[in-house]
Amino acid sequence: MRRAPAPSAAHAALASVRAAVGSTTRPASWRALGVALGVSLALAALLAPRLAPAQTPLPDPYDYDETVPAPKRAAPLRWQPVELGKPGHRYKIPVYANRNLTKDDLRDIKQVLIVVHGVKRDADRYYDTAAQLLSHNPDRARDTLILAPRFSGSIDSGFGGMAAWRKSSWEDGEESIQASGRPAPVASFQVLDDLLRSLDDRKRLPALAGIVLAGHSAGAQLVQRYAILNNVDGALRRDGLALRYVIANPSSYLYLTNERPRADGKGYAPYERGICPTYNQYKYGTDKLPAYARETDDTRLFVRYAARDVTYLLGGADNNPEHRLLDKTCGAEAQGATRLARGTGYIQYEYVLAGRGPKPVPLHRSSFEVGGVGHDNKGMFTSVCGAQALLGSDAQTDDRAAACDIIKPRGK
Repeated sequence: MRRAPAPSAAHAALASVRAAVGSTTRPASWRALGVALGVSLALAALLAPRLAPAQTPLPDPYDYDETVPAPKRAAPLRWQPVELGKPGHRYKIPVYANRNLTKDDLRDIKQVLIVVHGVKRDADRYYDTAAQLLSHNPDRARDTLILAPRFSGSIDSGFGGMAAWRKSSWEDGEESIQASGRPAPVASFQVLDDLLRSLDDRKRLPALAGIVLAGHSAGAQLVQRYAILNNVDGALRRDGLALRYVIANPSSYLYLTNERPRADGKGYAPYERGICPTYNQYKYGTDKLPAYARETDDTRLFVRYAARDVTYLLGGADNNPEHRLLDKTCGAEAQGATRLARGTGYIQYEYVLAGRGPKPVPLHRSSFEVGGVGHDNKGMFTSVCGAQALLGSDAQTDDRAAACDIIKPRGK
Protein backbone atom coordinates (compact mmCIF):
# COMPACT_ATOMS: atom_id res chain seq x y z
CA MET A 1 0.00 0.00 0.00
CA ARG A 2 1.07 3.58 -0.70
CA ARG A 3 1.90 5.60 2.37
CA ALA A 4 -0.19 8.73 2.80
CA PRO A 5 1.82 11.98 2.71
CA ALA A 6 2.68 13.57 6.03
CA PRO A 7 0.30 16.33 7.01
CA SER A 8 1.60 19.84 6.56
CA ALA A 9 1.99 22.33 9.38
CA ALA A 10 -1.09 24.14 8.14
CA HIS A 11 -3.11 20.95 8.18
CA ALA A 12 -1.93 20.17 11.68
CA ALA A 13 -2.91 23.63 12.86
CA LEU A 14 -6.30 23.32 11.25
CA ALA A 15 -6.86 19.91 12.95
CA SER A 16 -6.08 21.47 16.32
CA VAL A 17 -8.62 24.20 15.73
CA ARG A 18 -11.27 21.73 14.68
CA ALA A 19 -10.61 19.63 17.79
CA ALA A 20 -10.94 22.72 19.95
CA VAL A 21 -14.16 23.74 18.24
CA GLY A 22 -15.54 20.20 18.51
CA SER A 23 -14.92 20.12 22.28
CA THR A 24 -16.48 23.53 22.84
CA THR A 25 -19.84 23.10 24.59
CA ARG A 26 -19.84 26.02 26.97
CA PRO A 27 -19.12 29.75 26.51
CA ALA A 28 -16.13 29.48 28.80
CA SER A 29 -14.56 27.06 26.36
CA TRP A 30 -14.09 29.91 23.79
CA ARG A 31 -11.06 30.98 25.82
CA ALA A 32 -9.57 27.57 25.29
CA LEU A 33 -10.34 27.93 21.60
CA GLY A 34 -8.39 31.17 21.41
CA VAL A 35 -5.40 29.64 23.15
CA ALA A 36 -5.48 26.62 20.86
CA LEU A 37 -5.71 28.79 17.75
CA GLY A 38 -2.76 30.93 18.84
CA VAL A 39 -0.59 27.92 19.56
CA SER A 40 -1.52 26.34 16.24
CA LEU A 41 -0.65 29.44 14.20
CA ALA A 42 2.69 29.80 15.98
CA LEU A 43 3.48 26.15 15.29
CA ALA A 44 2.59 26.60 11.60
CA ALA A 45 4.87 29.63 11.34
CA LEU A 46 7.79 27.69 12.80
CA LEU A 47 7.33 24.62 10.65
CA ALA A 48 6.49 26.29 7.30
CA PRO A 49 10.07 27.43 6.38
CA ARG A 50 11.39 23.91 6.97
CA LEU A 51 8.73 22.30 4.82
CA ALA A 52 8.75 24.87 1.97
CA PRO A 53 10.72 23.95 -1.19
CA ALA A 54 14.15 25.58 -1.63
CA GLN A 55 14.24 28.90 -3.56
CA THR A 56 16.99 30.59 -5.63
CA PRO A 57 18.62 33.21 -3.38
CA LEU A 58 18.21 36.85 -4.41
CA PRO A 59 21.29 38.68 -5.68
CA ASP A 60 23.00 41.25 -3.52
CA PRO A 61 21.43 44.72 -3.73
CA TYR A 62 22.88 46.91 -6.51
CA ASP A 63 25.40 49.42 -5.28
CA TYR A 64 24.08 52.69 -6.72
CA ASP A 65 27.15 54.49 -5.38
CA GLU A 66 29.43 52.45 -7.61
CA THR A 67 31.75 54.63 -9.64
CA VAL A 68 30.76 54.66 -13.34
CA PRO A 69 33.16 56.21 -15.89
CA ALA A 70 31.66 59.46 -17.19
CA PRO A 71 31.31 59.67 -20.99
CA LYS A 72 33.75 62.00 -22.65
CA ARG A 73 32.07 65.15 -23.91
CA ALA A 74 33.40 67.91 -26.06
CA ALA A 75 33.58 71.29 -24.40
CA PRO A 76 30.38 73.23 -25.12
CA LEU A 77 30.73 75.70 -27.94
CA ARG A 78 30.81 79.24 -26.65
CA TRP A 79 29.30 82.08 -28.60
CA GLN A 80 30.92 85.51 -28.77
CA PRO A 81 29.10 88.81 -28.31
CA VAL A 82 29.46 90.91 -31.44
CA GLU A 83 28.64 94.60 -31.30
CA LEU A 84 27.12 96.11 -34.43
CA GLY A 85 25.30 99.25 -35.53
CA LYS A 86 25.99 102.91 -35.87
CA PRO A 87 27.04 105.34 -33.14
CA GLY A 88 24.01 106.09 -31.04
CA HIS A 89 22.36 102.78 -31.91
CA ARG A 90 24.77 100.03 -31.01
CA TYR A 91 23.56 96.55 -30.11
CA LYS A 92 24.99 93.10 -29.52
CA ILE A 93 24.12 89.70 -30.94
CA PRO A 94 25.60 86.28 -30.12
CA VAL A 95 27.77 84.74 -32.86
CA TYR A 96 29.50 81.36 -33.06
CA ALA A 97 32.83 81.59 -34.89
CA ASN A 98 36.00 79.61 -35.56
CA ARG A 99 38.20 82.55 -34.59
CA ASN A 100 38.30 84.87 -31.63
CA LEU A 101 36.75 87.92 -33.22
CA THR A 102 38.27 90.40 -30.80
CA LYS A 103 41.80 89.01 -30.34
CA ASP A 104 42.76 86.98 -33.42
CA ASP A 105 44.65 88.34 -36.38
CA LEU A 106 42.26 88.07 -39.34
CA ARG A 107 44.56 89.38 -42.04
CA ASP A 108 44.85 85.91 -43.61
CA ILE A 109 41.08 85.48 -44.08
CA LYS A 110 40.06 85.26 -47.74
CA GLN A 111 36.47 84.09 -47.40
CA VAL A 112 33.71 84.50 -44.83
CA LEU A 113 30.91 81.94 -44.56
CA ILE A 114 27.82 83.16 -42.71
CA VAL A 115 25.23 80.47 -41.89
CA VAL A 116 21.77 81.42 -40.61
CA HIS A 117 19.89 78.93 -38.43
CA GLY A 118 16.30 77.73 -38.68
CA VAL A 119 13.26 78.32 -36.51
CA LYS A 120 14.83 76.46 -33.55
CA ARG A 121 17.53 79.15 -33.32
CA ASP A 122 20.17 76.40 -33.09
CA ALA A 123 23.06 78.46 -34.40
CA ASP A 124 25.55 76.14 -32.67
CA ARG A 125 24.37 73.19 -34.78
CA TYR A 126 24.63 75.21 -37.97
CA TYR A 127 28.13 76.25 -36.96
CA ASP A 128 28.99 72.58 -36.43
CA THR A 129 27.79 71.74 -39.94
CA ALA A 130 29.99 74.44 -41.45
CA ALA A 131 32.96 73.42 -39.32
CA GLN A 132 32.56 69.78 -40.36
CA LEU A 133 32.51 70.81 -44.00
CA LEU A 134 35.63 72.89 -43.46
CA SER A 135 37.40 69.88 -41.91
CA HIS A 136 37.24 68.17 -45.30
CA ASN A 137 38.95 71.17 -46.85
CA PRO A 138 42.09 71.85 -44.77
CA ASP A 139 43.44 74.38 -47.25
CA ARG A 140 40.27 76.43 -46.85
CA ALA A 141 40.26 76.05 -43.09
CA ARG A 142 43.30 78.30 -42.83
CA ASP A 143 41.69 81.23 -44.62
CA THR A 144 37.92 80.83 -44.05
CA LEU A 145 36.05 82.54 -41.24
CA ILE A 146 32.77 80.91 -40.13
CA LEU A 147 30.11 83.11 -38.55
CA ALA A 148 26.83 81.70 -37.23
CA PRO A 149 24.75 84.54 -35.78
CA ARG A 150 21.90 83.75 -33.41
CA PHE A 151 18.61 85.61 -33.61
CA SER A 152 17.67 85.01 -30.00
CA GLY A 153 14.09 84.74 -28.81
CA SER A 154 12.72 87.02 -26.14
CA ILE A 155 12.25 84.00 -23.83
CA ASP A 156 15.76 82.56 -24.35
CA SER A 157 17.91 82.56 -21.23
CA GLY A 158 21.56 83.51 -21.18
CA PHE A 159 21.34 86.30 -23.75
CA GLY A 160 20.43 89.26 -21.58
CA GLY A 161 21.22 92.73 -22.89
CA MET A 162 21.17 91.56 -26.51
CA ALA A 163 18.74 92.08 -29.35
CA ALA A 164 15.92 89.51 -29.20
CA TRP A 165 12.84 88.75 -31.28
CA ARG A 166 9.35 87.44 -30.60
CA LYS A 167 9.14 83.85 -31.78
CA SER A 168 10.24 83.62 -35.43
CA SER A 169 9.53 87.22 -36.44
CA TRP A 170 13.22 87.62 -37.34
CA GLU A 171 12.78 85.36 -40.39
CA ASP A 172 10.59 88.04 -42.01
CA GLY A 173 13.08 90.83 -41.35
CA GLU A 174 11.09 92.31 -38.47
CA GLU A 175 12.43 94.38 -35.59
CA SER A 176 13.60 93.02 -32.28
CA ILE A 177 11.53 93.65 -29.18
CA GLN A 178 11.64 96.83 -27.14
CA ALA A 179 12.15 95.93 -23.51
CA SER A 180 14.02 97.07 -20.44
CA GLY A 181 17.63 95.97 -20.57
CA ARG A 182 17.51 95.40 -24.32
CA PRO A 183 18.90 97.62 -27.08
CA ALA A 184 16.56 99.72 -29.16
CA PRO A 185 14.64 97.65 -31.75
CA VAL A 186 16.62 96.64 -34.82
CA ALA A 187 15.35 94.75 -37.87
CA SER A 188 16.97 91.41 -38.64
CA PHE A 189 17.57 92.76 -42.16
CA GLN A 190 19.53 95.59 -40.59
CA VAL A 191 21.54 93.09 -38.54
CA LEU A 192 22.66 91.43 -41.78
CA ASP A 193 23.47 94.85 -43.27
CA ASP A 194 25.59 95.76 -40.27
CA LEU A 195 27.31 92.36 -40.17
CA LEU A 196 28.26 92.56 -43.85
CA ARG A 197 29.47 96.15 -43.53
CA SER A 198 31.62 95.17 -40.55
CA LEU A 199 33.43 92.71 -42.83
CA ASP A 200 34.14 95.39 -45.43
CA ASP A 201 37.18 96.52 -43.50
CA ARG A 202 40.47 96.50 -45.42
CA LYS A 203 42.55 97.21 -42.34
CA ARG A 204 41.21 94.24 -40.44
CA LEU A 205 40.48 91.93 -43.39
CA PRO A 206 42.81 93.04 -46.19
CA ALA A 207 42.76 89.68 -48.02
CA LEU A 208 39.00 89.14 -47.94
CA ALA A 209 37.66 88.42 -51.43
CA GLY A 210 34.23 86.87 -50.94
CA ILE A 211 31.31 86.38 -48.58
CA VAL A 212 28.73 83.60 -48.66
CA LEU A 213 25.42 84.20 -46.85
CA ALA A 214 23.62 80.88 -46.45
CA GLY A 215 20.40 79.92 -44.74
CA HIS A 216 18.32 76.79 -44.33
CA SER A 217 14.59 76.57 -43.57
CA ALA A 218 13.58 79.74 -41.66
CA GLY A 219 17.11 81.06 -42.21
CA ALA A 220 16.61 80.59 -45.95
CA GLN A 221 13.40 82.60 -45.78
CA LEU A 222 15.34 85.47 -44.26
CA VAL A 223 18.21 85.17 -46.76
CA GLN A 224 15.92 84.98 -49.82
CA ARG A 225 14.00 88.10 -48.88
CA TYR A 226 17.18 89.87 -47.86
CA ALA A 227 18.79 89.00 -51.20
CA ILE A 228 15.91 90.77 -52.96
CA LEU A 229 15.51 93.81 -50.73
CA ASN A 230 18.96 94.76 -49.43
CA ASN A 231 20.88 97.79 -50.67
CA VAL A 232 24.41 96.83 -49.59
CA ASP A 233 25.10 94.20 -52.25
CA GLY A 234 26.20 96.72 -54.87
CA ALA A 235 28.42 98.63 -52.46
CA LEU A 236 30.22 95.45 -51.38
CA ARG A 237 30.82 94.44 -54.99
CA ARG A 238 32.20 97.85 -55.82
CA ASP A 239 34.64 97.36 -52.94
CA GLY A 240 35.81 94.11 -54.53
CA LEU A 241 33.85 91.67 -52.37
CA ALA A 242 31.91 88.93 -54.15
CA LEU A 243 28.65 88.11 -52.36
CA ARG A 244 26.75 84.85 -52.86
CA TYR A 245 23.40 83.89 -51.34
CA VAL A 246 22.66 80.21 -50.69
CA ILE A 247 18.98 79.45 -50.09
CA ALA A 248 18.09 75.94 -48.90
CA ASN A 249 14.59 74.55 -48.26
CA PRO A 250 12.62 77.66 -47.23
CA SER A 251 8.90 77.24 -46.51
CA SER A 252 8.02 80.10 -48.84
CA TYR A 253 9.44 82.72 -51.22
CA LEU A 254 8.92 86.39 -51.98
CA TYR A 255 7.21 86.62 -55.39
CA LEU A 256 7.68 89.76 -57.45
CA THR A 257 4.39 89.64 -59.37
CA ASN A 258 0.88 88.58 -58.39
CA GLU A 259 1.29 85.27 -60.24
CA ARG A 260 1.59 81.87 -58.63
CA PRO A 261 1.98 78.34 -60.02
CA ARG A 262 -1.22 77.13 -61.65
CA ALA A 263 -2.87 74.12 -60.03
CA ASP A 264 -2.68 72.20 -63.32
CA GLY A 265 1.06 72.81 -63.56
CA LYS A 266 0.72 74.79 -66.78
CA GLY A 267 2.55 78.02 -66.08
CA TYR A 268 1.65 80.89 -63.79
CA ALA A 269 -1.40 83.07 -63.26
CA PRO A 270 -2.83 85.46 -60.66
CA TYR A 271 -4.05 83.54 -57.65
CA GLU A 272 -7.70 83.58 -56.62
CA ARG A 273 -8.09 86.27 -53.96
CA GLY A 274 -11.35 84.70 -52.90
CA ILE A 275 -9.31 81.76 -51.65
CA CYS A 276 -6.57 83.88 -50.06
CA PRO A 277 -7.13 87.68 -50.02
CA THR A 278 -3.64 88.32 -48.61
CA TYR A 279 -1.64 85.95 -50.83
CA ASN A 280 0.35 88.79 -52.41
CA GLN A 281 1.09 90.71 -49.23
CA TYR A 282 4.57 90.61 -47.76
CA LYS A 283 6.11 88.13 -46.88
CA TYR A 284 4.71 86.24 -49.85
CA GLY A 285 4.39 89.11 -52.33
CA THR A 286 5.25 92.76 -52.76
CA ASP A 287 2.07 94.33 -51.39
CA LYS A 288 2.90 96.20 -48.18
CA LEU A 289 6.65 95.72 -48.25
CA PRO A 290 8.47 96.49 -44.97
CA ALA A 291 9.95 99.93 -44.34
CA TYR A 292 13.43 98.44 -44.84
CA ALA A 293 12.78 98.11 -48.59
CA ARG A 294 13.89 101.29 -50.34
CA GLU A 295 13.20 99.92 -53.81
CA THR A 296 9.54 98.96 -54.18
CA ASP A 297 9.01 98.70 -57.95
CA ASP A 298 8.43 95.05 -58.85
CA THR A 299 10.24 95.16 -62.18
CA ARG A 300 13.33 96.92 -60.86
CA LEU A 301 13.43 94.56 -57.87
CA PHE A 302 13.46 91.56 -60.19
CA VAL A 303 16.14 92.94 -62.50
CA ARG A 304 18.34 93.73 -59.52
CA TYR A 305 17.72 90.35 -57.90
CA ALA A 306 18.38 88.52 -61.17
CA ALA A 307 21.86 90.08 -61.29
CA ARG A 308 22.76 88.83 -57.82
CA ASP A 309 24.61 85.54 -57.31
CA VAL A 310 22.04 83.12 -55.88
CA THR A 311 22.17 79.35 -55.40
CA TYR A 312 19.01 77.39 -54.60
CA LEU A 313 19.26 74.01 -52.87
CA LEU A 314 16.12 71.87 -52.65
CA GLY A 315 15.94 68.61 -50.72
CA GLY A 316 14.61 65.89 -52.97
CA ALA A 317 12.91 64.28 -49.97
CA ASP A 318 11.59 67.52 -48.44
CA ASN A 319 8.19 66.70 -49.85
CA ASN A 320 5.93 66.17 -46.84
CA PRO A 321 2.85 68.45 -47.05
CA GLU A 322 2.17 67.83 -43.35
CA HIS A 323 5.66 68.57 -42.03
CA ARG A 324 5.20 70.13 -38.60
CA LEU A 325 7.38 73.15 -39.40
CA LEU A 326 5.97 73.76 -42.89
CA ASP A 327 4.18 77.09 -43.36
CA LYS A 328 0.54 76.14 -43.98
CA THR A 329 -0.99 79.61 -44.27
CA CYS A 330 -2.91 80.31 -47.45
CA GLY A 331 -0.19 82.66 -48.71
CA ALA A 332 2.32 79.82 -48.53
CA GLU A 333 -0.13 77.20 -49.84
CA ALA A 334 -0.64 79.38 -52.92
CA GLN A 335 3.00 78.59 -53.82
CA GLY A 336 2.60 74.80 -53.63
CA ALA A 337 1.95 71.93 -51.24
CA THR A 338 5.51 71.12 -50.11
CA ARG A 339 8.89 72.82 -49.83
CA LEU A 340 10.15 70.90 -52.84
CA ALA A 341 7.13 71.90 -54.92
CA ARG A 342 7.35 75.54 -53.81
CA GLY A 343 11.06 75.73 -54.53
CA THR A 344 10.76 74.09 -57.95
CA GLY A 345 7.87 76.37 -58.81
CA TYR A 346 9.79 79.48 -57.80
CA ILE A 347 12.92 78.54 -59.74
CA GLN A 348 10.85 77.99 -62.89
CA TYR A 349 8.98 81.25 -62.19
CA GLU A 350 12.29 83.15 -62.31
CA TYR A 351 13.12 81.57 -65.67
CA VAL A 352 9.70 82.66 -66.97
CA LEU A 353 10.13 86.25 -65.75
CA ALA A 354 13.66 86.48 -67.13
CA GLY A 355 12.49 85.39 -70.58
CA ARG A 356 9.67 87.89 -70.91
CA GLY A 357 9.92 91.02 -72.96
CA PRO A 358 11.93 91.84 -76.06
CA LYS A 359 15.23 91.50 -74.19
CA PRO A 360 15.77 88.60 -71.75
CA VAL A 361 17.05 89.50 -68.30
CA PRO A 362 20.39 87.81 -67.43
CA LEU A 363 19.76 85.41 -64.56
CA HIS A 364 22.75 84.60 -62.34
CA ARG A 365 21.50 81.38 -60.80
CA SER A 366 22.56 77.89 -59.80
CA SER A 367 19.75 75.55 -58.77
CA PHE A 368 20.03 71.97 -57.51
CA GLU A 369 17.89 69.18 -56.14
CA VAL A 370 19.77 67.24 -53.45
CA GLY A 371 18.96 63.57 -53.85
CA GLY A 372 17.41 61.74 -50.90
CA VAL A 373 17.77 64.60 -48.40
CA GLY A 374 14.78 65.95 -46.51
CA HIS A 375 14.53 68.94 -44.20
CA ASP A 376 18.06 68.70 -42.84
CA ASN A 377 20.62 71.49 -42.87
CA LYS A 378 23.56 69.11 -42.50
CA GLY A 379 22.48 66.88 -45.36
CA MET A 380 21.92 69.90 -47.60
CA PHE A 381 25.08 71.87 -46.88
CA THR A 382 27.41 68.88 -46.89
CA SER A 383 26.01 67.50 -50.17
CA VAL A 384 28.20 67.76 -53.25
CA CYS A 385 26.47 70.88 -54.55
CA GLY A 386 26.04 72.30 -51.03
CA ALA A 387 29.76 72.11 -50.32
CA GLN A 388 30.54 73.78 -53.63
CA ALA A 389 28.00 76.54 -53.01
CA LEU A 390 29.49 77.29 -49.59
CA LEU A 391 33.21 76.85 -50.26
CA GLY A 392 33.69 76.99 -54.02
CA SER A 393 33.62 74.69 -57.04
CA ASP A 394 36.59 72.57 -55.92
CA ALA A 395 35.33 71.99 -52.38
CA GLN A 396 35.52 68.46 -50.98
CA THR A 397 32.97 66.72 -48.78
CA ASP A 398 32.26 63.35 -47.17
CA ASP A 399 32.35 60.23 -49.33
CA ARG A 400 28.73 59.54 -48.36
CA ALA A 401 27.54 63.02 -49.28
CA ALA A 402 24.34 63.28 -51.30
CA ALA A 403 24.58 63.81 -55.04
CA CYS A 404 22.78 66.64 -56.78
CA ASP A 405 20.83 67.18 -59.99
CA ILE A 406 20.78 70.54 -61.78
CA ILE A 407 17.30 72.07 -62.00
CA LYS A 408 17.01 73.34 -65.56
CA PRO A 409 14.31 75.49 -67.18
CA ARG A 410 11.33 73.40 -68.25
CA GLY A 411 11.56 72.28 -71.83
CA LYS A 412 15.37 72.38 -71.88
